[in-house]
Amino acid sequence: MNSSFFPEPGPIPEPEQHVVPPWFQPPEDEYPVRVLVREFLAHTEGTSLSVSHVDVYSTGIRIKLDWELRRRDESVTDWQMAFGMGHFHRGGGDPASERRLGLALADGTVVTTVDRFNTRQSFLEQPVGWSLMDQAGGGGGGETRYSGSSRLWLWPLPPPGPIELVAEWRARDIPESRIVLDGSALLTAVDGVRSLWRQ
Repeated sequence: MNSSFFPEPGPIPEPEQHVVPPWFQPPEDEYPVRVLVREFLAHTEGTSLSVSHVDVYSTGIRIKLDWELRRRDESVTDWQMAFGMGHFHRGGGDPASERRLGLALADGTVVTTVDRFNTRQSFLEQPVGWSLMDQAGGGGGGETRYSGSSRLWLWPLPPPGPIELVAEWRARDIPESRIVLDGSALLTAVDGVRSLWRQ
């Protein structure tokens, strides 16, 4: 017998290519310009929210937000909820517990991370005007402290002028708090965006 008992493997089919909409994330083939910020958005005895930098791409900006939580008088259950699902919903949850973020652009437009949840708009549907996505990053902690981060993707590029970054986190005793970013400087940085690949 010349034929094998086991069938020969066939060619591996090409995987289906999924195109990620540009309002979901920055371009994958760009090396952004990083603009340092290093400012506190809010800080209390138990919570620190800070902005470390903004990455500028040709189609939008990505704001790096970091937080540090310190255990106060919470019970074990409440403390675990503080860095579990309870307080990190990015929209559609309880406003008293979720972390809410937004931007006020120079032309008067207000865009937040909860807009699409409030309007029940599909994330696959191209937004009208600007879109702000909360791309939660990693985090970790233990019995007394927790560290985490988010990256806020604003698409498309903002208009020239100041940008107010606003945060509210009632469960961590943070009312509406804000800092101002120099939107004109961010737009100037677009000229320095480079391709990752040799053309």
